[in-house]
Amino acid sequence: MRLLSSLRSSLEHDVTPGVDAETKTRQSNRRRLQVFATVFLIVLIPGLLWNFLRPAEYRATARVQITPGSTEPRPGASPLLPGSSEVPRSSSELLTQVQVLTSRPLLEKVGEALAKAGQPLPGGDAASRLREMISAEAVEGTGVVELQATGFQPAQLAAALNSLVDIYREDMKASFGAAAGEGLAQARQEAERLAATVQARRQRLDTFRNTTGVLSPEREENEAVARIKGLSASLNTATEKAAVAEARLKAMQSGGRGSAPGADDPTLANMEARASQIAEEIRQMERTYTPEFMRMDPRAKSLQSRLVEMERQIETQRAASRQAALGAAQDEVASARATIERLQAEIRAQRSTMQNFSQRFTQAKALEDDLAQIEKASRDAMERYALLEASDRSRQPGLKLLESASVPRRPFRPDYLADAAIVLGLAFGLGLLAMWFVELFHRQPPAKAPAATTTVIVPPQWGLPQQGQGGGVLPGAEPPVLSASAPAALGVLPAQAPIPRELSQSEASALLAAAGEARFMAALLLMGLTADEVTALRQQDLDAAAGALHIGGHARRTLAVPGAVLASAPAASADPAAPLLKDASGAALSTADIESMVACAALDAGLSAAATVTADALRHTCIAWLVRQGLRFSDLAGMVGRPSAEALAFYAELAPDGPKRGAAEVEWPMPALRETGV
Repeated sequence: MRLLSSLRSSLEHDVTPGVDAETKTRQSNRRRLQVFATVFLIVLIPGLLWNFLRPAEYRATARVQITPGSTEPRPGASPLLPGSSEVPRSSSELLTQVQVLTSRPLLEKVGEALAKAGQPLPGGDAASRLREMISAEAVEGTGVVELQATGFQPAQLAAALNSLVDIYREDMKASFGAAAGEGLAQARQEAERLAATVQARRQRLDTFRNTTGVLSPEREENEAVARIKGLSASLNTATEKAAVAEARLKAMQSGGRGSAPGADDPTLANMEARASQIAEEIRQMERTYTPEFMRMDPRAKSLQSRLVEMERQIETQRAASRQAALGAAQDEVASARATIERLQAEIRAQRSTMQNFSQRFTQAKALEDDLAQIEKASRDAMERYALLEASDRSRQPGLKLLESASVPRRPFRPDYLADAAIVLGLAFGLGLLAMWFVELFHRQPPAKAPAATTTVIVPPQWGLPQQGQGGGVLPGAEPPVLSASAPAALGVLPAQAPIPRELSQSEASALLAAAGEARFMAALLLMGLTADEVTALRQQDLDAAAGALHIGGHARRTLAVPGAVLASAPAASADPAAPLLKDASGAALSTADIESMVACAALDAGLSAAATVTADALRHTCIAWLVRQGLRFSDLAGMVGRPSAEALAFYAELAPDGPKRGAAEVEWPMPALRETGV
């Protein structure tokens, strides 16, 4: 309400008469400052409350590598023969395993495991809560699956991911064991069934061969084919001979050319030769003698008579020869026809025999092929069974844990500092905008007449120059006249934040001696740590062997810890993420606990103004000790963090004149921390 009242009053129009320009300027500046501060605080305070009151979300991460076995333990799958290459698992199979990792049955088991471990999930449906918390994503091009869990309880996130990986591994082993046992049983049954089938088929083939006599089918088939080929050749020859004999017989019967039988009859040929000789003698005599002589010559008559008789005998012999040749031709044709019929009958009989043999051979061949297929299937089944039995372990799918989930130390979101910076910038911008808006509607017209003023006489001050020397006031002259608003112009500067108390080395030693169990904590504050940094320390941050302390946060640094300080450190814990400084319940110390412990130590030590001894005072003592030695301000951040600009302006007054020194050139730590009693 005060902020709103201040803003409302700043918007009121000031019409005080008689106010000079300087006073108006001061009033305007004061009004701008009030408007800016009011809007800035109205926006900044709720914004920071909203920012820092939001619960922090954490994210735990785990990575696993899923690799397939050498063979798939699926019943009825084709066996992997020796020498065959394994088919790599495709991306789809890996995505299937990703879905299995986030399946509801698996998440229900994880919820039960968390409940047994004393970390139950709020709400009734644990699987739904885990599905909202956990996500799984396959890394492209690899068999790696990245698991992430997001929530408000860091320890529960890590436990959920680790339980998920363990339960998934156990389920994978159980599923593979059941599938592998079923596959071996089915492979053994299949091999036994095929072996019995082979025995039955082999016995059937032997029985068929003994019954049909098909012992050597290849040789018998070749002999039958050769006989048929020989008979076919003989049939062709007999057919050609029959055709020739029939043609000759037809020629003889028709009496055509080539039907004269004298060519093969020597008697007929002799008679024709004698007749030709007689006819030649008669032709010679006719060339020599006249026809009348020839009719009267006894020799000529005798030759003609002999020629006539010889021609008659030739004709008779020719007729007899023709008749004999015709009978021989008829016999030849009949013999050729008989041969053809006999060969055809033999060929038909041989072909029938060969057809019957071919049928028996086809049946035997079918039985042999069937037996060969069954024998091959039996061998494959035996090989598959032997391979499955021998490579049971190699076929088991692998799950390799690349990175187990650890308890996250830092929030995943929100980013308080970044959001606070945004709120700060927004408040600053809105403040400037409000200031401009007020000034836009708060402009005053120029005064038309000088306003009445109230004067104040200011006595002259000592040491002011004279008028002739600098324009000052001469002795006896009237003092200057100031407006009534002058006191306001001479207002008090805004107060700065009080500087913490600096302890002397003797006071620091007395404080450490009286701190008791809080001695290590007080020593850390005297080494330049803030209370927030002390509360954030974990067991892993203190390296006692190396004598080093690692400070995280926005001012990351590593400090050398003196041996006297290490001697007062608490006992190490087995959990590296456990708090370094804990209370009686085992929880990390809070800033309130630290302030209380420092106040108690100051009271026990009997320090003067013990109420002013705070955690900031101890840190301020450390910084002042370093600055008084001439430490470069640029090296100050690496030892105690980066102080604010106002603090640096104060510390600059403590630094000695001249060139500054590096961190290795100053004395560290302060003498109070090097004492044996620390």
